[in-house]
Amino acid sequence: MIDSEDNVQKILDVLYEYNPWWKSSEFHIPKYRTKWFDSLASAMDSQNIEIVYGPRQVGKTVLMKQVVKHLIEHEHVSPHNIMYISMDHTSIDMICPEPVKDIIDVYSTFVKPSGSEKAYIFLDEIQTIANWSNYLKQFHDLQSPLKFTVSGSSSTEIEKGGSESLIGRSRLRLMLQWKFADYVNYSLFNEEYPSRLCDMADATPVTNALIERDAGAMFDALLVYRDALLKNGISLDKYILDYIVKGGYPGLLDADLETSRDVLMERFGLTIHKDIMRMFSVRNIKGLENLVLRCAMQSGQMTDYHGFSKSIGIKYDTFMVYLGYLTDVFMISESRFYSKADSTFKKGKKLYLRDHPTRNVLVGLLNRRLFEFGEEIGKTVETIVADHASRLVYKLEGRMQSYYWKGKKEVDVVIKLGPIPIPIEVKYQEHPDDIGGVKEFMNEFDTGIGIVVTKNTLRLDGDILFVPLPLFLAVC
Repeated sequence: MIDSEDNVQKILDVLYEYNPWWKSSEFHIPKYRTKWFDSLASAMDSQNIEIVYGPRQVGKTVLMKQVVKHLIEHEHVSPHNIMYISMDHTSIDMICPEPVKDIIDVYSTFVKPSGSEKAYIFLDEIQTIANWSNYLKQFHDLQSPLKFTVSGSSSTEIEKGGSESLIGRSRLRLMLQWKFADYVNYSLFNEEYPSRLCDMADATPVTNALIERDAGAMFDALLVYRDALLKNGISLDKYILDYIVKGGYPGLLDADLETSRDVLMERFGLTIHKDIMRMFSVRNIKGLENLVLRCAMQSGQMTDYHGFSKSIGIKYDTFMVYLGYLTDVFMISESRFYSKADSTFKKGKKLYLRDHPTRNVLVGLLNRRLFEFGEEIGKTVETIVADHASRLVYKLEGRMQSYYWKGKKEVDVVIKLGPIPIPIEVKYQEHPDDIGGVKEFMNEFDTGIGIVVTKNTLRLDGDILFVPLPLFLAVC
């Protein structure tokens, strides 16, 4: 309970700062709507608690405010029946003993119209509040006429709350940096195209053929998909170079390279010094930063964790703890060795800096010079392919996982759709060759299909499909 009228007024001041629609019906928010908008907006009639989580600056806040605007302008909800606040505001911890409960109490008492029923509550950065899921559970179980939508930037905190206290009461939505198709759709919007990629070409036959491990059918489906885009005047090649350099953060799409560099470095600093420091006890910040920098330099390389930890001057146990922190805030992802027995612990692992533009900026190549260094562009493209392949598995089967494999030769990425693994080799070259790893893997595991991601080659060689990078990314 808030202990003074002065603190009540301070909370009201914060609430009015975050809710300009209480004073005026005019407030500005980006017009472009992502694929997540329709899903979230249509869920406002549900009793479930909506949870949106993912890394910083992927558009979670914009998404929630777009839903706010939709409720006011299209569903004709009274502005005072909608409340938004970012729970990481500096004054909340100081003036609210029980932040979620106290803020809702002040809002309900002093802002929400008397006699009105349903209100829409949007709580941003909810993971900063201890026991947040228990408070939401209480409101839900009391059948309070409040519709909660919350967001967070910590996978562990959010998934734990959603799967424990709020099981059966919530719906989780994972929102990551934009994939290549999302980036192209935004570019088309800016160019005033009337349609998105999915309206012009259907990727479903491509993924169906992949699931069936039918290389010929997948090749034919890719040709149909590509030709459908070309008939609409869309060449994916037009967009791929900028995506390789700057990636899919909404705030960077219209920014120049210098501004993008500043934004990415600020995001990196906030993730390390604010998110991780706030959630976890980290004594050796320099060691944590060195871990990220080293991972950026060797993204996608096989890694011996004992040697890695020694090279950056921290103990192995500390390294493993820090790796967990960085995974939790979506900065690093891990790829394990694929085997039938799943005995991956016996082999080394590969680490990726999960968002490739941050990798580019940390190695000093957030510019077109990246394409002058074959090894560096190879690491960045493999990082992109591994991320898109993992997200394809997530879209189809609800789990985010990819592997690698090494026999006499190596396979960069392995995914499992159903019981059968599929090898994906990255050869971002004019004339891709040396695909012995794919052939060896196909023979070892009887996969029926292998994929080589190329610079611009599209062809079928037996059961091995060569796919240009932009086309592969677009259908993931």
